[in-house]
Amino acid sequence: MLPIRKVVLFKHGVGFFEREGEVTDDASVDLAFKSAEMNDVLKSLTVLDLGGGHIASISYESTQPTEKRLEDVAFRLPDGGSLSGLCEQLKGSHVEVEIGSERVAGTVAGVETVWRRVEQESLHVHRLVLLCDGERLRSFELLELKSLRLLDDSVKKDLGHLLEILIGAKKKDLKRLTIFARGEGTRPLVASYVVETPVWKTSYRVILSEDKPLIQGWALVDNTQDEDWNDVRLSLVAGLPVSFIHDLYSPRYRRRPTVRVEVEEAYAPPVIEDALYEAAAFAPPPPQAGPAPAAPPMASAPRQAPPRTMARSESMAVQTRTEKVGDLFEYAIERPVTVKRNQSALVPILSTAFGGKRVALFNRSVRESNPMSAILFENTTGLTLEGGPVTVLEGERYLGEAMLETLKPKEERLMPYSVELGCTIALDHRSHQRAVHRSTIQNGTLFLQRYIVTESIYRVRNKTDDAIDLFLEHPIQTGHQLVDTPEPVATTRSYYRFRFDVSARSEHTFSVQERGDDVQRLALLSVDRAQLQVWYQSRYLDEDVRATLEQVADLLSRAAELRAETEARQAEIQHIHADQQRLRENLKALGQSSDEQRLRERYVSELSREEDHLRALTDALATAQRDAEMVGRQAREAVMAMQFERTL
Repeated sequence: MLPIRKVVLFKHGVGFFEREGEVTDDASVDLAFKSAEMNDVLKSLTVLDLGGGHIASISYESTQPTEKRLEDVAFRLPDGGSLSGLCEQLKGSHVEVEIGSERVAGTVAGVETVWRRVEQESLHVHRLVLLCDGERLRSFELLELKSLRLLDDSVKKDLGHLLEILIGAKKKDLKRLTIFARGEGTRPLVASYVVETPVWKTSYRVILSEDKPLIQGWALVDNTQDEDWNDVRLSLVAGLPVSFIHDLYSPRYRRRPTVRVEVEEAYAPPVIEDALYEAAAFAPPPPQAGPAPAAPPMASAPRQAPPRTMARSESMAVQTRTEKVGDLFEYAIERPVTVKRNQSALVPILSTAFGGKRVALFNRSVRESNPMSAILFENTTGLTLEGGPVTVLEGERYLGEAMLETLKPKEERLMPYSVELGCTIALDHRSHQRAVHRSTIQNGTLFLQRYIVTESIYRVRNKTDDAIDLFLEHPIQTGHQLVDTPEPVATTRSYYRFRFDVSARSEHTFSVQERGDDVQRLALLSVDRAQLQVWYQSRYLDEDVRATLEQVADLLSRAAELRAETEARQAEIQHIHADQQRLRENLKALGQSSDEQRLRERYVSELSREEDHLRALTDALATAQRDAEMVGRQAREAVMAMQFERTL
């Protein structure tokens, strides 16, 4: 067994384990893993013989269940593990028994059961029957045998294999992996692999004082394996290396095509014609100039014990290229660490002073009327601090708790840990609209841009006896910019962060003004001369744009007149159609009398006049519609072609 010497735990849920020990001559080393770990082990296992030997092979248990593996074994252990039941399965095997001072070799013929009366009871007695020297049958009482030795190698292997399967099944989900090392003498052997492990965690304690505050960091590691970590070199790595699960443990099969043998009819012997001439191709080959020189024998040199780097290259001939993925950082624990199986441990990783001070942080979305007591944490430890919970203490007093996000060296972070009830903050909102500052014409629309100024007034009241270094976070409004306001010390994704001091037992007012645009959109295709006059007097337009828009207004007015004319003609046409329908109905009701005949002629004359008038109206309507469409198109084209911008 190779003991674990090094453990590297990663933040993304895997662990790198290195085992190291000594082997002598040709040796086999067993390692046990859970079934769920086998894919990672087969993907990452590296074995190095550092003493000049080599790794012949590495075998591991298959994925077959115990019942399936037992099908290929000739033996079964009887219920209760009785010797008689096992001997019964040894029929035909060569054995040697020791009884008293006598050793007898023979072939097992079977086991007989006889009754023996002892006092008032009858007992079963099992006797082993052996064929000795191929001619004599002898029986021996099993209880009197000192030993029974198997002489057939195949029987020994089967029985040993049976016991290995059964003992492996008792280890629940463990699978055995065996390393076969070949070499001479005693030499070091190293095996390393990656398996899934619980994610290591961090927690911190911050102790505030008049001098520099102190931070202590602890790593929480979990040993969920069935093996102790005794005095291992422990490293903790954070970052995002690429890692995945790939099924190498399950056997893979591929479908192969089925090829059928073509059955052909028999052929008669072919008749070969005589050659009409001799070809040079049938001449014997020319003799060679001489035998090729033999290769010189390879010189052999004694093999030196290579270092680990040389052994690595010799153990794996295939070259690979590795790249650094992500931003990794590592905590290497200097002293050996011991963590018992299925236990967890707190491991110290940090204890040092850091740059920082006590401040207050106000964010209205966190607490409406009070700031939070916080630590302005400056990472002067020289280490990257992994994120985790922080317990804040002052002397022997507990002040609160905070969360620390991953912090690079020299970075600063605010860590709120309690509510500062001795300070209250009230907020007033004011807003007003300023005049138009820019006019733009684009895509047939006049855009008038005005400024909307929003003012947020924070009234801070400090009721404590100490001055407060206050950080105030104000939400960012999209499309707005700060005006007449001090520059923020920082800007986050959602907030401006301002910083100012509030004296003891005093009130302080801080104003944040933001200016945003209010845009009014006016369609130019609905403009009239009165509206144009107002825009021009307000200096939204210049003289050229005004002249162009007046032409557009004239076109729009003409288009409106044509549309009105078109509607009037359409109404008159509808009236004529209704009157014609009336006349036609009257014509249908007239008879053949002279009066009715005169009336018929009058109706027909009226229909003829109306039909002529209707034709003229239809032509005029088409012309008016065509003219209206043309005038409207001219107005639209003129408006869409306009590009104008003026800053007032």
